[in-house]
Amino acid sequence: MGAKKRIVIIICLIIIGVTCCRSRWEKKEEKKRQNEELIAAYPEDVKAYLEEKYGRKFCVNPKPKSNDGSPIPFAQPDYFTCEYRAWEDEEDGYAFWTEVYPVSLEDNRVLKIRDGYCWKFVSSKIRDAMSEAWKEVTEKECKIITFPPLWSGIFGQRIYEKSKIKDALKNIQTEIRIFVIFPPELGLEDTELDIATEKIVTNFYNEYVKGSGCRLWVCICETYAEEDFLKIDPEISEQYRLKAKESEYEKKDWLPVELIRRKKIEMQE
Repeated sequence: MGAKKRIVIIICLIIIGVTCCRSRWEKKEEKKRQNEELIAAYPEDVKAYLEEKYGRKFCVNPKPKSNDGSPIPFAQPDYFTCEYRAWEDEEDGYAFWTEVYPVSLEDNRVLKIRDGYCWKFVSSKIRDAMSEAWKEVTEKECKIITFPPLWSGIFGQRIYEKSKIKDALKNIQTEIRIFVIFPPELGLEDTELDIATEKIVTNFYNEYVKGSGCRLWVCICETYAEEDFLKIDPEISEQYRLKAKESEYEKKDWLPVELIRRKKIEMQE
C-alpha cells in the first residue's frame, strides 16, 4: 500500500472518529437539554397533579427546595427527587410540601408525585379525636397541634382528603407528635392527669396507631396566661413546624408563646 493511500485512510478514519464523537456529544447535549426542560416543567406537573387529585386550585413555588442551591435537590449517586412548596390558591392558603420522583438520573420524565396536602385533613381528624377524648375528663377547652417532627407530611396518590387516620399513618411510618394545650389551671392534680393521659393516649394508640409502624409521642401542656392560650392557632403552628411557611412569630418559632409541660408519654410496638 502506498504512502499516499495510507494517509488518505488515516484521514478518513480520523474524520469518522471525529464525526462519531461529535454525534455522541450532540446526542448527550440534546438529552441534557430535554432533561432540563422536563425539570423546569416539574412545578406545572405538580400543580396539575394536585388540581386533578383534589379538585381545587393550587399555587406551586417554581424554585425547588435546596440547601446548596443545586438545581437538582436531594440528589443521590443514582437518583434524585425535587421538593416544591405548594399552597391553596387563596389568601393565607394552607401550605405544604410536594415531591417529584423522575424515572432516573438519565430520564427525568415524572415517574410519580407525592404531596403533603392530606396532612391538613389527617391532623384535623387527630385533633377532633383527641379533643373528644379530653372532653370526658375536663370541661376546659384544649388546642391540639400534631406533626411528624422529622418529615414533611408527604403522602402518595392513595391518601386523600377522606382517608382515615389509620390508613394515612400506615403510609408514613414515622413519629407522630401531639401537643395537647390547655389554658392555665387545668384543675387536675398530677396523679389525676397521669391516669387520664395514660388512658386517652393508650386508647388513641390502639385505635389509630397500632400496626402502622409509627411511634406516638403526646405532651400535655398549659399556657402561662389565658391570653397566651388564645394566641395559639394549631393549623398555623403546624405549617410553621413543618417549615411549609416561614414563621411570623417572635423569634421565628412555631409557637407564639411559652408552654408549661405537665405530662409526656410515648408509645410504640
